[in-house]
Amino acid sequence: MKKVWLLMATALSLFAMEPVVTGEWLKGHLNDKDVVVVDVTQKESYDSGHIPAAMQSGIELWREGVDKHAEVRNIEALQAEMRRLGVNDDSKVVVYSHHLDNKDMLRATYVIWAMAYAGHSNTALLDGGIDAYKAAGGALTTKTEADRKGNFTANKNGRMIATMAEVKASLHKVSMVDSRPAVFYFGAQKQPVLKRPGHISGAKSFFWRYNVTNENLLKPTAELSEMIEKGLGLKKNDPLIIYCTGGLEASMNYFVYHRLLGFEKAKLYDGSMKEWGNRDDTPMTRYRWE
Repeated sequence: MKKVWLLMATALSLFAMEPVVTGEWLKGHLNDKDVVVVDVTQKESYDSGHIPAAMQSGIELWREGVDKHAEVRNIEALQAEMRRLGVNDDSKVVVYSHHLDNKDMLRATYVIWAMAYAGHSNTALLDGGIDAYKAAGGALTTKTEADRKGNFTANKNGRMIATMAEVKASLHKVSMVDSRPAVFYFGAQKQPVLKRPGHISGAKSFFWRYNVTNENLLKPTAELSEMIEKGLGLKKNDPLIIYCTGGLEASMNYFVYHRLLGFEKAKLYDGSMKEWGNRDDTPMTRYRWE
């Protein structure tokens, strides 16, 4: 029996993707039947040139408005979108952005998080986005891909998401990380979309841009570990809640913490400050580093 489990584990490890792939890797695997490539940039940019066979999928297909904030769509909508993209249960999915602005990269990590929330974690981020693919000699196309018919069956993973009620119950008991620029965390500047400045009481600050270089490449894992585990004093085996303004920035930190560093108990607070900071009954702290 042990031999059977060992063989199964080996097969799964061979099948599973690394969480990050290079432009060279993608160029060499574009024609693999089990690889699905997803472009999360806006349609205008996709139409002007994208990676061959890539399916365009805007962030609005993964999120929906709830009061003053946005949250991940219901599991049926996620399944429908993933099937439209051609995702099967055994697909390897590579997600990339055009890096038109900071948000573009965050859309990619959010879609990866949403796919895992829907039960498909065999995904990877194209490090450096479309520029990395072009640097590897990859050609672009303007051909629009027709909708596909994948067979992916969604299975919601509720362990990946934190609700406002859970955040309230976790104050000063569970480590939390604020993914916004430090000026907003500290409360020296109030974001226009929020009613109150500052951060969730007890949270630490780690701006999501600390994970990447000026060229929008992920920093080496050892350096990320140095900042996050040693610098912030976070422990991989402990529960962790990650939030930001509205979910996107937190998705980058979640990707790094969970997928690259192995924080298995990490959760993303999807409503984030657009929910928390627009109420009067949620504890917030200003002018203090915690």
